[in-house]
Amino acid sequence: MVSTYKIKITEIYKISLFLLLSIILGVFFGSLLDIDLSINRENINLIDIFLNNLIIGIVLVLFTSLVSYPIILFNGFFLGLNIFFAIQLFGAYKTFMTLIFHTPIEIFGWIVCIIASKRMFIFYKELFKKRVKVDLLLWVLKFVGGLILIYLVAAIIEYNVFKLLGGSKWLS
Repeated sequence: MVSTYKIKITEIYKISLFLLLSIILGVFFGSLLDIDLSINRENINLIDIFLNNLIIGIVLVLFTSLVSYPIILFNGFFLGLNIFFAIQLFGAYKTFMTLIFHTPIEIFGWIVCIIASKRMFIFYKELFKKRVKVDLLLWVLKFVGGLILIYLVAAIIEYNVFKLLGGSKWLS
């Protein structure tokens, strides 16, 4: 039954709309807060960025959409909050330049994660009925392979763009 696994364009639109709304809500919420901001200069490396995103993505797929959807929407809200605070600290241009190249790729990874986690829920449901759907599990594993590639590309871009822009010194 291949139709169960098929991705509908409306599913992608719905997830994207919810993510966009959560990001906008985060920016709006950030504008309501009165917080004394300071710059945290920590060194990041490519492997840390990649593994952080990948481990969270794989865990969310395994925990199904019941867990991944709210966590990723919260992550979108938190991204919006950070965008607002970054604009306050560094200005719109520097914030835009540090986010524009890798953030859309990471958000695409979030969408893939939600889609795979929804299919993982179907797999668990079938498994609970004592029906093993190997083709569905392979489908999810292909998406996890896609997540690995997406997060690797995003981490490479994030690390190198930040480094090319001058790293922490550029944000001063």
